[in-house]
Amino acid sequence: MFLVDMSVKLVRDYMEMKKEKVDPQDAVISAIELMVERDVGSVLVVDRDDRLVGIFTERDLLRHYLEAQSKFLYLTVEEVMTSPVISVSPTTPLAQALELMSEKDIRHVPVLDREGRVVGYLTWKNLFRVLSDLVKKGKVLGPD
Repeated sequence: MFLVDMSVKLVRDYMEMKKEKVDPQDAVISAIELMVERDVGSVLVVDRDDRLVGIFTERDLLRHYLEAQSKFLYLTVEEVMTSPVISVSPTTPLAQALELMSEKDIRHVPVLDREGRVVGYLTWKNLFRVLSDLVKKGKVLGPD
């Protein structure tokens, strides 16, 4: 039995701010360097108005590297990013966001406002941390 009702919790209560952003025309190598420097698995690709146009993840890196090994690092992020991006709003129920992440097998979900601007970021890593804290505090129990 779970004591925490995830259907009433909202994404905004668990999202974090994503600082790792790149321009669509940036070189892939610069996106990789930023990911390594910040020890993250993805960067958001935003336009000049900070609107989300794509996401570049470790999976994108691996998939596209095999296709274009010799020229891969010289491609632009726009050429290898995932777009359109699966996203949620701050008022999306957390249970719905978790279901979406599970169904689509994704680990990174940008949180967008009504204008498509990034206001936060939801990750499996962050959600596991929150769940672990709840378990330690005795707020979540396993099955009876």
